[in-house]
Amino acid sequence: MVHSLYRSRWLLYELVVQDLVLRYRGSVLGFVWTLLNPLLFMAVYTLVFSVYFKSGIAAFPVFLITGLIPWQWFMTAVSLGTSSIVDGGMYVGKAVFAPAILVVVPVLSNFVNFLLSLPILLAIAAIFGMHVGWPILVLPVLIGIQFLLTIGTLLLLATFNVFFRDLQQLVAIVLQLLFYLTPIFYPISAVPEKLRPFLFLNPMAPIILGYQRIFYYDMLPSWKLTTYALIVSIAVFFAGRYVFERYKDALPDYV
Repeated sequence: MVHSLYRSRWLLYELVVQDLVLRYRGSVLGFVWTLLNPLLFMAVYTLVFSVYFKSGIAAFPVFLITGLIPWQWFMTAVSLGTSSIVDGGMYVGKAVFAPAILVVVPVLSNFVNFLLSLPILLAIAAIFGMHVGWPILVLPVLIGIQFLLTIGTLLLLATFNVFFRDLQQLVAIVLQLLFYLTPIFYPISAVPEKLRPFLFLNPMAPIILGYQRIFYYDMLPSWKLTTYALIVSIAVFFAGRYVFERYKDALPDYV
């Protein structure tokens, strides 16, 4: 699968560019929406949890957007990618086309949005006087783990969605639930000790904590949690790859 993606890398590039262009075609603000989306969510949640409920977290907007930006990458990629094989049914079954490309495109296009949002995160951190130091050098590690997790998740979901179209609706509900079960707008210390093991059933939780340690606490991510996230991501990727390879020959008959 990796070989077929590499062989079709220029096609993959063109599809990612096309996805980014079509998403904002006819929009006055265009790519600015990529920056406005996390900023608007940050403003609303800051109002709710810093003014109304007073969470007590210092520089709460920095804490919030640190988790919100990588979550947006994961959530949007999974939301759009679950139906990617069905939506690209015209390409499935073509001898020269690798179906895995359809799964990778939403991951890469939303990764571009993620990268474009990072300067906003750094700017907000600077406004609140937060120092982002050398721990940022390990950021590619977290990005790589999240990339692997997202690809694996979509290989599973996009494949099964071909046979069970209700899965797309279920995914939207699960993503909304996972958002509240991920420590994005609350610290992990707010979770009772006995419930924390259940928190890490969500593989995005340790990844988000890693981003927070880099951008908010100016610390290296926990090596234990990072290792755990890596192991889970590798397992999810190979599970997704196995399912995709097993059923890819049957995909043209169902799309």
